[in-house]
Amino acid sequence: MGRINVLDKFTAEKIAAGEVVERPASVIKELVENSIDAGATSVTVEIKQGGGVYMRVSDNGYGMARDDAQTAFLRHATSKIKTSDDLFSVSTLGFRGEALASISAVSHVELFTKQREDSEGTHVSISGGDAPTVESAGCPDGTTIIVKDLFFNTPARLKFMKKDSVEASAVLDVCNKQALSHVDVSIKLIRDGKEVLFSPGDNTLKNSVHAVFGKDIANNMAEVSYAKDGIKVTGLTGKNNLSRPNRLMQVFFINGRYIVNRVISAALTEAYKNELMTGKFPVAVLNIEIDPSLVDVNVHPTKTEVKFASDQAIYEAVYWAVKNALSQKASPREVNVINSSRAFEMPIKKDIPIQAQFTTSGKAKFTPLKTEKAVEKPKITINEIREAVKPYEGKLPVRDIERIEPVKEAPLKEKIKEEPIAKPEPKAETPQAEIKEAPTPETAEIKDFRIIGQLFSTYILAESDGEFILVDQHAAHERINYEKLKQSGKAQHQMLLVPISLALTPPEKALCEEHNEFLLDMGFEIEDFGKNAVVLRSLPADCPYENGGDLLIELLQIIAGGEAGEISAMRDRAIYTVACKSSIKAHQNLSVKEMDELYRRVFELEGISTCPHGRPISIKLTKYQIEKMFGRIV
Repeated sequence: MGRINVLDKFTAEKIAAGEVVERPASVIKELVENSIDAGATSVTVEIKQGGGVYMRVSDNGYGMARDDAQTAFLRHATSKIKTSDDLFSVSTLGFRGEALASISAVSHVELFTKQREDSEGTHVSISGGDAPTVESAGCPDGTTIIVKDLFFNTPARLKFMKKDSVEASAVLDVCNKQALSHVDVSIKLIRDGKEVLFSPGDNTLKNSVHAVFGKDIANNMAEVSYAKDGIKVTGLTGKNNLSRPNRLMQVFFINGRYIVNRVISAALTEAYKNELMTGKFPVAVLNIEIDPSLVDVNVHPTKTEVKFASDQAIYEAVYWAVKNALSQKASPREVNVINSSRAFEMPIKKDIPIQAQFTTSGKAKFTPLKTEKAVEKPKITINEIREAVKPYEGKLPVRDIERIEPVKEAPLKEKIKEEPIAKPEPKAETPQAEIKEAPTPETAEIKDFRIIGQLFSTYILAESDGEFILVDQHAAHERINYEKLKQSGKAQHQMLLVPISLALTPPEKALCEEHNEFLLDMGFEIEDFGKNAVVLRSLPADCPYENGGDLLIELLQIIAGGEAGEISAMRDRAIYTVACKSSIKAHQNLSVKEMDELYRRVFELEGISTCPHGRPISIKLTKYQIEKMFGRIV
């Protein structure tokens, strides 16, 4: 007997369903695309418990006749194409004819549909790929599909479902992209009875961007409109004062279909060259209209990968479209007063006494009193305010934070008024108790040393036992923080007097919710702030307030790249990222006491001479080497 078997229908359908239906978001994507192809101008999506238990998609499209409603659940049944030649001119979002067959093979599905000209609608019920039940029903014009208990008959797939919040965020991401690609369709998403997305469908991209990304981003984007050689590029791109630490807010469409493409991403990045700082990426929503025969969308069942007949033509069109938009809408760099080191004067109005006189009608008349020359209050600078008002670094009774043991060491960045460095102070006596709190259990014996000063506001100069030592202050502090975090697994936190409101993409917010405990260990207390926004209540100690949002997004990017088997590496990368961002920076002036403490603590680390990135912490020159360079020793 042969070893090759022909799989039965049900097994084959479940395997095929795995290519199309990966999670609830895959189901929503296919159903919403079908609604848009059916001419709908309004689509409502409702999910419960992340979509795994209940999903409903309703539209006001053409609807289906009874025969078509039953045929639609057969595999490879579609109204979009008829022959293989049609694959070279696909203009609809769907065309494979696999969506409903795949969805019904792994869930309980009900369909209600009615055409405008029909007097009654049709109800189709199908479960797990069994034969459908068809009957007449009263329903509004259009189509409504209800999907329940996804993967109920495939437990192997069900166990790979993530938390409800993560799956719901993936559904929101799908709806966001559809709202951005089809601005003439109003899309509403209801999650567990609460509306989380509503796009107006008024054919205005800026309003859709406002609904998806928020007001601040929508108001800082320039219009893109460019056409050449049959390629038209339209959309919005961020001005030169709008950027992100990753590419998650770069959304590209080909003829209204969401795609992921490196050629377009590279062209966008090149257009912003010399416009953004290193490590920052632009925000853009671009739609490329091209002859369907010049692009192949039949590459993968998810239809997010495409092939172009000419990558170079696409690259040049996107590059010049964005470049022209930036040149026309260039805006001056905005200076954030909080982030700037320059002291801006805040004029204060003179206090002028006012006298109130009431008329017979009861109206008040205000007149200034004649007094001596008003005394002008002294002017206050922003730097003085920042010095007086600092984030509270103590321990507050906030939930879950109490379990983090506070570190007893004094923060290195505490400002201490000193005499000029030209008159260095003698070495301070360090209590024995503080030495025991060094990051590592074993400490090296530190030779007597004397701080000489600071070079280029970056390097600490010291003398010790016939040696001249230069210490990179950032590398040293970074290594200290890294060892402390690695040993305890928890970062010292600082509660924020003014919380930080941060806009995230749906995938980023899903990662926040899924890895909330880990982020809390890294010093971030995060609260949901509705839709795609979160609020940061605390940051890692010594992390600058203005860098807190970027650091969180960078951590989320690291977490997103951690696949199975790489969790330890991902955690280690996250630890030294937090250590780096929370450390003393180059070109930062330090007091003598700060330099003394930093030098002492870094040389207490046994057998460690580099920062987590591999750069040396210190460089030593002996007295013999120096005297030989000056010719004192031949």
